[in-house]
Amino acid sequence: MALTPWLAAGGQLLASRFELHDVRSLLPVESEIIAQLLSEQLIPFVALDVRSDRVTVGRSLDLPVYFGDAGSREVLHKVGAERASAAAVTLDSPGANYRTVWALSKHFPNVKTFVRAHDVDHGLNLEKAGATAVVPETLEPSLQLAAAVLAQAKLPTSEIAATINEFRSRHLSELTELSESNGNSFGYGYNRITSKPKSQSPDSSDDTQVSEGKLAT
Repeated sequence: MALTPWLAAGGQLLASRFELHDVRSLLPVESEIIAQLLSEQLIPFVALDVRSDRVTVGRSLDLPVYFGDAGSREVLHKVGAERASAAAVTLDSPGANYRTVWALSKHFPNVKTFVRAHDVDHGLNLEKAGATAVVPETLEPSLQLAAAVLAQAKLPTSEIAATINEFRSRHLSELTELSESNGNSFGYGYNRITSKPKSQSPDSSDDTQVSEGKLAT
């Protein structure tokens, strides 16, 4: 997990002043963006990563990046997951995403988990594992690529923007309908953000825990 001015691994949504953000093997670009957004809002966070090179880079920037498996209850407890409000999970492996969401949902049910899904089936499985909201990973990158192609085709900037926005709205509308019909939150289902069940958190008497902040996986 990595959290602070530069996320070494993770993805995140800011809804109501989350207190913990859980990050693991995230893409460098999206991690940096998330970290920047959190930092600009002065929201503390912590990050976990299973790649030592990413941890080294993060630490060299004086960031609270730690080496550890975000799917491990012990590791999550060590970084203070029981005090977290939210976790962003954007790992490269579908299996790792699922395992991390499952661990957070089972052992730290008060932590709202926002996770990147590789496809619809993966998203539905993440829902079953306990994800608060699932975001399809291919939509925005694909729209950016499409915009670049349209620009190369000499379409006016205003027309490109209108085309991309219309497609995005239509796609999200379809996902919302699918979400409502299936009773899940796949497709930016933030309507469930405030409805995740809460239960007692594990004991937090570990002296090595990181102070309250965002947890990123």
